[in-house]
Amino acid sequence: MSAAPIFSLFRRLFLLTIVLASLSFPQDSTRCPDPFVQTDEWNARKIISTGIVGGVLAGSLVSSYYDWWKDSAEPFHFVSEGSFNDYSLGIDKVGHAYTSYFYFHTFRNTMLWGGYSPSAAFWWAAGTSAFFAVSIEIGDGFSPYGFSFEDLAFNMAGLGYGMLQVEIPFLQNIDFKWSYVPSEGYTWPPHFTDHYDAHLYWLTFDMHNLLPSGVGKNWPAWLQLGLAYGVGEQQTVREFVVGLDYNLEVICTDNRELSWLLRQLNLFHFPAPGVKFSPGRPPEWRVFLLN
Repeated sequence: MSAAPIFSLFRRLFLLTIVLASLSFPQDSTRCPDPFVQTDEWNARKIISTGIVGGVLAGSLVSSYYDWWKDSAEPFHFVSEGSFNDYSLGIDKVGHAYTSYFYFHTFRNTMLWGGYSPSAAFWWAAGTSAFFAVSIEIGDGFSPYGFSFEDLAFNMAGLGYGMLQVEIPFLQNIDFKWSYVPSEGYTWPPHFTDHYDAHLYWLTFDMHNLLPSGVGKNWPAWLQLGLAYGVGEQQTVREFVVGLDYNLEVICTDNRELSWLLRQLNLFHFPAPGVKFSPGRPPEWRVFLLN
């Protein structure tokens, strides 16, 4: 199977979903009410949440230094990695978008759990995520990798979509998720960029909410349709997946810790039935698709 029919299939599936959404006049979102409590006081939760956000940000920068920049200093320079037909067939670019999306939602969820106001959590999460993305590119600029405006643009696109999801609840019906299952098993510390073949990046659709009400009400709220992109054979072959996904944010609870955990887990795709398409191969059907 050539790449063109696969691209055409995915384009039609995506457009079909958008058309159904536009015809159905759906609710904004099926997600649970926010159980977090805002406070103006510096209590234990707010201190802990601030420490978590600062620790994750600092730890990510330190990890980046030891993984990519240590002992490889060069004069600052720019690079252009081209289009999706070049380096890693674009999986690196999608990964940049997801990274900023993930950090934004993680930081925001954590600060809401800590008692920050929705506005403060929103803007601090956006600012720290943007700071991390820019810092990474500046660090790359002084290394053999070089500063990539393409990478930064995808980072900002992922961050922007996360921010729009908060401001436009309808967009919560279309989530950005990630699954990572390396064939040789998980290692610590992880080196995600060494195993691009193990990545799948998903757009998942809340069909319970997007389909016309007469049909959507019969679609389980916890079950979503997903479309994914990945690469295989040492990043030489594109892979596309149509599969099912779980919407964990329809599990409502007044427990703030459990609500935070469900929101975090919902940033990932877990094994579910799916079919993979790739050029030159028949479709691969799997009951529990991993990568």
